[in-house]
Amino acid sequence: MLIIVTLSGCDSIKKEKFDRRKWDDGDGITFPKRAGMLDDLLATQKLKGLTYKQALYLLRYPQRTGLTDKSLEYEIIRKMDGIDTVYAKSLVLYLNQDSIVSDYKVIEKDNKEKLKLKFEEQNKKK
Repeated sequence: MLIIVTLSGCDSIKKEKFDRRKWDDGDGITFPKRAGMLDDLLATQKLKGLTYKQALYLLRYPQRTGLTDKSLEYEIIRKMDGIDTVYAKSLVLYLNQDSIVSDYKVIEKDNKEKLKLKFEEQNKKK
């Protein structure tokens, strides 16, 4: 019984239905509801084909925009260690020349090992 309780506690992300009003909840740096809504968003909303304005209406303003590749990046999760990003997960919408969403990707960056090596190198120098 203890093992079942322990394993069920491993997934700390509470899954919930996508709600455009709650999507932007947070302090402007972290958005605690996005991780739980991401799967439902991708399953229930047709992102490809949205105009720029429709994407903004659905997901609000992105945290980053790409000028060269015309993209909108929505941060889902960011875990930091001081000034270093340990883990990041984002939803990126790619726009075509007519400002219509032509594709999207969920991008994950895990820097745990890279940071571990960095800290080991710093400790060797000390």
